[in-house]
Amino acid sequence: MARLPKNVVPSHYDLDLNLDLDGLTFHGSVSVHLDACEETSSIVLHARELKITNTQIEYSPVEIVQIPEIEYNTDQQTITISLSKPLTAGSKATIHQSFHGTIKENGRTPGFAWTGYKDAKGEKKRAYSTSFEPVGARCVFPCFDEPEFKATVSSTVTINQDLTCVSNMNIRSSELTHSESEGQISKRVAFSTMPKTPTYLICFVIGDFDFVESTKLKFRVRVYAVKGAKIQHASNMLNIATDALGHYEHIFGLEYPLPKLDLIALPDAGALENWGCIVFGERWLLLDPETTAAKSLQMAVETLCHELAHQWFGNLVTMGWWDDLWLNEAFAEWAGFTVVDKMFPEWKYWLHFVAADPDPEAMAFYQGALDIDSTPGAHPVYNPTASPDRMHELFDNITYMKGAALLRMLSNFLGTDVFVDGIRRYLKEHAFGNAKTKDLWASLAATSGKDVARTMQEWTACAGYPILMVSEDDAKSTITLEQHRYFQAIEMTPKEDKNIYHVPLNFQTNTGSQSEDSALLTSRKETYQVDLETYKLNAGQIGLYRVSYPLSRFQAFGKQTSRFNLDSEDWVGLISDSYALISSCLDIPMTTADLLNFLSSFTKDHHFLVWRQIFFVLGKIRQAFLFSSPKTRTALQNFHKHLVLANSPEEVWKIGSKDPIHVQNEKAMFYAQGIRYEHLKAGSEKLFDEFKAGNEKALNPNIRKHVFQAVVNDRYESVLEIARTTRDPEMRTDAFVSLGYADSPELVQESLKLLTQVGEPFSGLEKWFLLNALQTHYAGADASWTWLKEKWDNFGRVDRVGICRYVASCTGSLSTAEQLEEVKAFGLGVENQEKFKKAFEEATSGIEARMKWVERDHAGVERWLEGHGF
Repeated sequence: MARLPKNVVPSHYDLDLNLDLDGLTFHGSVSVHLDACEETSSIVLHARELKITNTQIEYSPVEIVQIPEIEYNTDQQTITISLSKPLTAGSKATIHQSFHGTIKENGRTPGFAWTGYKDAKGEKKRAYSTSFEPVGARCVFPCFDEPEFKATVSSTVTINQDLTCVSNMNIRSSELTHSESEGQISKRVAFSTMPKTPTYLICFVIGDFDFVESTKLKFRVRVYAVKGAKIQHASNMLNIATDALGHYEHIFGLEYPLPKLDLIALPDAGALENWGCIVFGERWLLLDPETTAAKSLQMAVETLCHELAHQWFGNLVTMGWWDDLWLNEAFAEWAGFTVVDKMFPEWKYWLHFVAADPDPEAMAFYQGALDIDSTPGAHPVYNPTASPDRMHELFDNITYMKGAALLRMLSNFLGTDVFVDGIRRYLKEHAFGNAKTKDLWASLAATSGKDVARTMQEWTACAGYPILMVSEDDAKSTITLEQHRYFQAIEMTPKEDKNIYHVPLNFQTNTGSQSEDSALLTSRKETYQVDLETYKLNAGQIGLYRVSYPLSRFQAFGKQTSRFNLDSEDWVGLISDSYALISSCLDIPMTTADLLNFLSSFTKDHHFLVWRQIFFVLGKIRQAFLFSSPKTRTALQNFHKHLVLANSPEEVWKIGSKDPIHVQNEKAMFYAQGIRYEHLKAGSEKLFDEFKAGNEKALNPNIRKHVFQAVVNDRYESVLEIARTTRDPEMRTDAFVSLGYADSPELVQESLKLLTQVGEPFSGLEKWFLLNALQTHYAGADASWTWLKEKWDNFGRVDRVGICRYVASCTGSLSTAEQLEEVKAFGLGVENQEKFKKAFEEATSGIEARMKWVERDHAGVERWLEGHGF
């Protein structure tokens, strides 16, 4: 889709919506006040799935002209208004239009949508909300639906008299109206004028709501939820929200710019940062401390802080176009982690950012960025090819997590105080306006005195990241670093390796001190003087790059796990980089057996997040070797069992709500890893039976889903019944996703049926989680690919991004030559092949990389496992 011309720009919208919530339709009117930037005889604005019933142009209060006909362009989602009298440059005019449209069933569709739920009495109800980001406002009213066209907004909404309407601004007036023709009483709600905003941040939410309120700040903050949704559980997140807002005002040096902030909890919603009216799924705000796992609480707090940060990054200062989406999302991610770390320092939340998680439902932060950015289909953080019809592809781990990792790296390089001063300057200079990446670099350069634009050029303008190849010279006590682009699954060509990054090296020694000269590698190859006995690069895993040490150095790290003075982030980085090396196409001496030896050197004294990374990597190795041989699968499982039993805390099933969060998380993780082994399986069955007998407190929320996973082979129907009938959304997810861990062929087929079965209460995201769970065992991985081929034509309602996720999931464990040829052939034969070309290219490159990896290392892995008694 083409961008709108800039011959006119909007300055203000007067919007009036009348909602027929029973008939799921709406009609309304909008007056768009325009400034003409040049002489023009036509005006183009956005409209999609709207019927425009009347159009007028007002040149002045005494000159209003009826427009008899407008031109629709469905492909471009625009309407063109031809003017009999041209507008002159510098003149003003107002477009008046009437229109009507429909309210759709919630499916993450843009525009106005409804979502169903049951109230406390079990009666079916609906809530209604808009979803405008990135291009949904055009589905509700004709507008200039691009981020650069900021304008003020006044709005009025007419709804059923017994419902509540919440929007971006405070209510200016509310009155009852009577319709004689329809014989009903409605409520007409007018909102105060909103400051200059892009259309994607406008929001309306309607429902039968309760709320809790805080007046601790200069502006009021509320949490709304549908009646019957346990609003009493919102108080904790409300308090966290007000604390976070206070931190943001201090960090950014700017007060929150609106007169109120509402946080709306809706059934089965995601999270959307509408200015002053943020919409969340209930699971993010209504957290019952008795039924919420520690990790779920942490994720909810981080999600909350991410959306709150958007009130400054994205809302107050908006990217000029979607090519700079990272200015919104990466900053919100960085700010969210920063504030969570300030509020809860005991969580060590930046370590959570760095460490991967073996749980298929977990968010992938830093490791997710490293993963996706090492593929041929990676895009730059700043993406000049962004277009409205492919916008949703930008909302990925590169935009969010790579961007946040780069900001973390840059903050460390410049110094936190200098970096924050630059952020304050950037926000103040562009408040209520738009900005580009170059504006951010200019603000940071002004406060740091450094050429930030040059330092960050390749990091943001190019796809990928570097790997530093290290060679040592014992005689001179030096190391030589050579940088190349890292690809996980394909061999690199010289053209793909042309970029030279400015890499902060962050040396660390056994004393725990980092180098103070902020050494920056700015060439392909450079030599440095170091202590060869104790050096490590990328201290704290701050930089977004990988390091390949000589095998002797890597083996030395393995001998020093108990005495080398490294932070947990550094051990996580060494484990992650080593796995990336042995699973890639790089010609290196390190093997999978070397990595297994390294993993075996860790002890229970290491932080549980180091163990989380270990189990993530071991899970990936087991997944890659699923189709190698039953002997290897069994031996790898025995090695996994040894690590679990030797390093697990005592009584992992005993978790108290008052235990420190890291203790709750550690016990839950080791419980999850041990559920298939004798020491936990019988206990899990006992806990499950107690729960089914009516003891709701039998299942601690930290281990609830792992108990379901432990018993699912024998109690599949009981777990499915819980998933279908529970009113607790987190328990529903726990039970449903656990079905994917049933590893008998018959139960695998039952799980796959649920993915396309009509009438089930499970979301698309929950189905994807279940599909990922199936990839953790042989029967599930084998059957999933067959299922995808058979059901391909049944995915009509799944968006293209969703189908591409399914391709990645169902091929993520395949590793044989036969499977590679099957996937290649199927990808070439699907209808609309070009739409899915990237997904199948990435799938086949992944399979080929695993195939070569297994062929190269299989014999060595078997020897190591056998030699160590597994």
